[in-house]
Amino acid sequence: MKYKISVLLLGLIIVVALFSNSCKKDSGDQLSYFLTSGTWSLASQQVFHYVGDTLKKTDTINLACTQKLTFNSNGSSAYQNYNCNNSSGTGQWNITPSNLTVQSPIIIGKDTLFSNAQIVNLGQYSLVLQTGSISPYYTSKTVRLITRYGFIHQ
Repeated sequence: MKYKISVLLLGLIIVVALFSNSCKKDSGDQLSYFLTSGTWSLASQQVFHYVGDTLKKTDTINLACTQKLTFNSNGSSAYQNYNCNNSSGTGQWNITPSNLTVQSPIIIGKDTLFSNAQIVNLGQYSLVLQTGSISPYYTSKTVRLITRYGFIHQ
């Protein structure tokens, strides 16, 4: 009987420990770490043309040069060699409280990159961002352009 109570008590402690640790929230520190761990090189760029939720056309942009995106731990960001014409720009970045969007408006000429960029994938070696008409609310006749940027660490 004495051993049954000890085993039951040990099991209860393990269950409580599992539940208390499973409810911890990610503060975004891991996202910040991956974003700022080096320079991201543009590997692919696609433009999706939608009407409502129907994909009408996909354009894959030919990358004839090396374009680089950098997120710094001090909150600054930079894009180099935009559109292969040696244009560069800087801005400030932050991650939204939902950890789903990075806001990093980088102004290069008349273009503003990554004002609201949805994080599709982020890991140690890859980053995929979507920009454009990423709002989840649209009508069946809304024309939308979504640009997907795929970056890698080399």
